[in-house]
Amino acid sequence: MFNRKILVLLASAALFSGCATTSQLDAKKHPKKESTPLTYDAKNYRVDTKTKPQVGNASYYAKCFHGRRTASGEVCDTRLYTAAHRSFPFGTIIRVTMVKTGKSVLVKVNDRGPFSRSRVVDISVAAAKQLGLIGPGVAKVKVEKLVKIH
Repeated sequence: MFNRKILVLLASAALFSGCATTSQLDAKKHPKKESTPLTYDAKNYRVDTKTKPQVGNASYYAKCFHGRRTASGEVCDTRLYTAAHRSFPFGTIIRVTMVKTGKSVLVKVNDRGPFSRSRVVDISVAAAKQLGLIGPGVAKVKVEKLVKIH
């Protein structure tokens, strides 16, 4: 009788210990997102005239980076408008414009890269979709550093 009570107690403990909700598990794996907005409003920014625009190729992050830490310490979320750039400070807002189509997107620098010498910037999947970069994968772009209008 005593062994049966212990067995039931242990089985119950094992059953309930595995009942954590997915949001609890996700919170442990992925800390709360930084206060990165989904998009940036261009009317709040102007081109930094002290910084020369860069022209070169852009690519986008593979989905395998989603959930991993970036060089800035933020968790990579490919649904947000972010970018990897070699030299701009973390938190800098840049405009990436496809030379061929004229489409542009504003993104926040939160990582270092790209590590391919032939590229000037890597952007998130969300930003790549807005530019139409998903199909070709790589395209010639113009990158401009922006400053917030006070």
